Amino acid sequence: MNRSPDFNQFGGELWEIANVFRDDALHATERLETFSLFLFLKLWDEKEIEEEEELGRKKTPEAQLIPELYRFHNWALDPDGYARIHEFEDSIELCRKMFNDLAKFDSKHPTAGLVRRLFSEHRFQLRYTTTVRALAIRLLDVNIRAIMSRKSTEGSYDVFGRAYEYLLQKFGQNKEFAEYFTPRHIVDRMIQLIAPRPGELIYDPACGTCGFIVRTFEYVRDYYISRQQDRSERERMLRDLKEKHLCAVEKVGLVYKLGLMNMILHGDGSTHLDNDDSLSSKAQDLHKGKYDVILANPPFGPSKQERTAEFEFHIKLYEALFIQHMMNALKPGGRAAVVLKEGLLFDSKSMLRKICRELVEQFEVLTVISLPNGVFNPYSGAKTSIIVFRRPLGRDDVQTSRVWFYRVDSDGRDLGATRRQLSDFNTDGDLEHMVKLFPYTFRPQLGGGVKAILKADDLKQFESERSWWATVEEIRKNDYNLTAGRYCPHQAEAVEHEKPEVLINRLLELEEEVTTDLQDLLAMVAAPSEPYIEEVAEASQLAADAEENYMGRDRHG
Repeated sequence: MNRSPDFNQFGGELWEIANVFRDDALHATERLETFSLFLFLKLWDEKEIEEEEELGRKKTPEAQLIPELYRFHNWALDPDGYARIHEFEDSIELCRKMFNDLAKFDSKHPTAGLVRRLFSEHRFQLRYTTTVRALAIRLLDVNIRAIMSRKSTEGSYDVFGRAYEYLLQKFGQNKEFAEYFTPRHIVDRMIQLIAPRPGELIYDPACGTCGFIVRTFEYVRDYYISRQQDRSERERMLRDLKEKHLCAVEKVGLVYKLGLMNMILHGDGSTHLDNDDSLSSKAQDLHKGKYDVILANPPFGPSKQERTAEFEFHIKLYEALFIQHMMNALKPGGRAAVVLKEGLLFDSKSMLRKICRELVEQFEVLTVISLPNGVFNPYSGAKTSIIVFRRPLGRDDVQTSRVWFYRVDSDGRDLGATRRQLSDFNTDGDLEHMVKLFPYTFRPQLGGGVKAILKADDLKQFESERSWWATVEEIRKNDYNLTAGRYCPHQAEAVEHEKPEVLINRLLELEEEVTTDLQDLLAMVAAPSEPYIEEVAEASQLAADAEENYMGRDRHG
């Protein structure tokens, strides 16, 4: 019997269906991409059938997005029989030809470009007709129209979109895919801090599966647009949000298509989502001074890219390059919340200290939120922090005067590979308290941009066992160290040692950084262009940093 479950139940059902690909031995990302394309064909066919029922007739070939030969309901009941009738050897050959044709789809339909984007460069790797047959039968049993007909203030796509988010989260628990997925409870709390508004241009330069963009879309829709009384105004605002105000970039083609699919299933295929490189020279010019809000969790670790833009502070670490890109991309009065590997906030490398100095002296650093090790398991056990900062409106606007630090001890899940729910799961551990205690509200200015306004004059109202302030003078004295632990006023408690696997992973990451530094040093001394004193000094500093890292320097935070 067909069912219309809630999004958790429906998401679990999609997860079970997606697992029919296991017999074909596809990797996690390949399974998810292939399943997403079949799911799109099912979804769109249901939409077309509903529209044809309202018309009382079948659409003309020109009006159909998917050609009649490939419409899901035509072949899904008996894929192999349908294939033979249409002179294909079997359902594998049928599906391979279908995917190839849709990747080159030439049509005047307004959504034809979207279809080409989804199917382009897909390598169809299914081998067994039994897989196609099992997938088709399971998808046929999903009552998508009943789900889509659940009207609410969130819109008819809400259950379906959230179910796909659930599916992404399940795949995100697989290490080979997890680097492109930010846990949604972290995403939601960062959005609550930044509080984006209608009309603001919002950007994620390393969007992965589009978690920040999807959740921002929902946040602005639910907190602002859905509360408008005038229906035509609601529709205009929602259209503008989709078509004008959400921007994202993802470099990895396969992951880009997962993000695009995620947006489609949330009722939005119009977002400015580009398959591009945010670290290229072109991107620095294209995005310069453009955005009101940036929300991101960029990759971290040694950069493997041979060609990037010439950044002011050039160092081969992804987190260092991405934070400079985002600083460049904020418009005056714009604000950002960014996850960073904590090493950037305290590491003694001269370029990293200069980046932190630039943040403190040229921007308004508002908040640093220290996250516990393991938040991003199984992808990484690295220590991370969220930094919230704002670009001043001009010379007369304020820069950093003080920074509010908050130490998150729990996010409601254990910090092992499985991220099992704990007793404080419903509040996301300390995260709910952190959002409530956040000292600032953002006030829009007449000329554009916002100012960060303290919610109360008494700063002690925002202090607790887990939160405290540091003045800009203290931060300068500490060489622009921006880790929470450096300024903690409370006496240190007994040290709880980390698990061996966490320490080993961190040592492996450190060894990779040291290797990169030594390779740079070797290139510098092996083939010097001219013996400039500055280059020699930099080479010496690299050698000293590498030796200090390898011998195990003390890391704060």
